[in-house]
This record gives sequence, structure tokens and C-alpha cells, in this order.
Amino acid sequence: MSNAEELSVLERRDRAIDRLNVGHLALKHSLAGMDPQDAFLGSRWSVRDVLLHLDSENFIDALEKIANCEQAMLPPFSTRENQLEKELDRLEETYQRFQTLVLDLSEQQLARPVTPPNPDNAYPGLTMLELIERVAGHESAHARQIEETRKYVEAFKSKERVLNIIELGEGDPHRVAASVKDLINHADYVVGLPAALEVVRPWVRGVELELNQDNSEEIISRMGREVRAGIWAVVCCLGTAGDDGEGTVALARQHADAVVIHQAQGT
Repeated sequence: MSNAEELSVLERRDRAIDRLNVGHLALKHSLAGMDPQDAFLGSRWSVRDVLLHLDSENFIDALEKIANCEQAMLPPFSTRENQLEKELDRLEETYQRFQTLVLDLSEQQLARPVTPPNPDNAYPGLTMLELIERVAGHESAHARQIEETRKYVEAFKSKERVLNIIELGEGDPHRVAASVKDLINHADYVVGLPAALEVVRPWVRGVELELNQDNSEEIISRMGREVRAGIWAVVCCLGTAGDDGEGTVALARQHADAVVIHQAQGT
């Protein structure tokens, strides 16, 4: 493949369209056959999620229309299936609009500067074509993210609302299986006594919750509620789960719909 500077403006545009098409197909492939319930599992709330949740502009608009007799009542609540279908339809419409826009741009329009340089983060000023080249692979990147998320929806048995318990055996971190490290790495919550958390800490990216004799039931009960909401949680125990001195497994079975025990030690 020629370098960008060796291609004409229209050749670079066409290459960007090719990347856009490949990315869109990858995105659609990553979503194919997905149970709509899976789309809402395993994601911890970010600040943006909270802000989106709090954005009630449409709700206020609807109430104003009802107050002014312009609307009879609020629209019916959408099911998750309907909500996801609408979002996918909007995604497809946006993709088609973007593709049409890019193909209709002239060489002069493609060469037009569209973003000023940002010295604070070393971001250069870009022409229309350069910006299109950068965003053409956006869907490909997120297609890989979706595939990874779907893999761990299955690994955490999210649809069954499972609370996963990891037996750390003697607590040798060098013998922890790669699959268990991945489970810990992707968990939203990692729970355990201090000694157990010390073993798994190198692989924790989520929130650590330390158990003690005073808070065990409160935290395990909370984890039961979290996994019912589709959040990913693991409880780590030294030794085997059955001889856990704090009765963690018994509490888990009391407060969670289902419990799965993993042996962490590989061969």
C-alpha cells in the first residue's frame, strides 16, 4: 500500500471509505445475534453515563406539551429490545449519511482545514480529509470492544445473575490461571479478605471491597444485588471456598441467585 503522501486526494478519500466500510461491517458482525439483554450487562457507570441518565430535557418537553394540551400523555416505555433496535437503526442511518457526505466532497472541500491545532495535547490542525482518515476506523475499534464485552458477559454468566467465587488455594500468584486473571481483570468489583486481595491486586482494574468480620454480610448482600443488575463481581478466597473462615460462600449462596466457584490455581 502506498504512503498517504503518494496517493491523490481522491485515492486517500476512497481508502478512507474502504476503512469506514470495513469498520462498519466489523461492527455489525460484532453485534450479530446478540441477545438484547447482553447489551446492558457488565458496564460500570461512568460519569458520562450518570450525566446522560440525568439529562431530562425530553421528559420536560413532554410534560410541557401535556400541560399545554398538545400531547395526551407520556409515550409508552420502550422495551430493551425496542431501545436497542432504535439505536442500531440510528447507527446505520448515521453511517449511510457519513459515507454519502464523504463521497460527495470535492478535492477542494477535502483539502479544507476543519480543526484548529491544539497545543495542549499536541493535536495538529487537520484538513477535512485528514479528519475523515482518522475517524474511518472508529467503528472497527469499537467492534473489537463489543466482542470483548460479549465474551465476558458469557464468562461471568451475567444473564444467570451469577456471583463468581475464586478459590486461590495457597495464594501463590504465579500459579493463578490466565483465565482467572482475566476474570479478575474485567470484574467491576473484586471482593475478599485483605490477604486474598493482596494476591489478586496486580490484576484488579475495578473496585476493591475488603471484607472483615463486621461488613461481610453487608458487602456480599450488595454483590448479590449488583450481579442481579448485570454488574460483574468476583469474591476471592484463600484456601478453598468451602473452608473460608468468614462463611463467605454461605453468605453468597444466601444473597445471590446463583454462585459459581472457580479454582484459580493452574498447573
